[in-house]
Amino acid sequence: MPYRWNPRYPARVGVMPREGGAADVRWFDVEPCYVFHPLNAYDEGDTVVLDVVRHPKMFATDTNGPNEAAPTLDRWTVDLADGKVRESRLDDRPQEFPRVDERLVGRRHRYGYALQTEYTTEFNMGDALLKHDLVAGRTEAASLGKGRSGSEFVFIPSSSDAAEDDGVLMGFVYDSATDLSELAILDARTLEAVGAVHLPARVPNGFHGNWAPTE
Repeated sequence: MPYRWNPRYPARVGVMPREGGAADVRWFDVEPCYVFHPLNAYDEGDTVVLDVVRHPKMFATDTNGPNEAAPTLDRWTVDLADGKVRESRLDDRPQEFPRVDERLVGRRHRYGYALQTEYTTEFNMGDALLKHDLVAGRTEAASLGKGRSGSEFVFIPSSSDAAEDDGVLMGFVYDSATDLSELAILDARTLEAVGAVHLPARVPNGFHGNWAPTE
């Protein structure tokens, strides 16, 4: 990895109007950190709200990463009028690979999903799926089972006009005891397993997942 952490460098977020260009970018300072993946972002009056998985640092002692510290789900509220960013912690469990109902990308969302990860001195794919209710301010966790680890889960609505959490979550799960993988399907509302496609071989744990219709 050609990047290295430099504590002398500040961190900031750039905001550009949708109809603007490079000269219109405004920069806002945030506490130094590293973000691989945002959950979502949306406008709300004179603010821009960003929900991100925040790593306190990255590539400081391990250039392979991410092995520096546990990542958390944070919210950055960019106040365009005051020129400041309000930072808050939404969930302090180690997690990564956040997803939102893709119909709401760039719009206000209520629910977000992420893979709970294991973090001691190194990063490992976790054995639980998290569902964040950002309106009620609570998080549920669904265990994937002992010795089983997941990859990124994707929300699939039950129909084009279904409610935000009316659908299923789909993702690959690896079982270390059998050295096999399955496509796990969970009810997005309850996080209960509703189906699984058992595969005849291991699917290497990838970071990301997505599904596309065949038509």
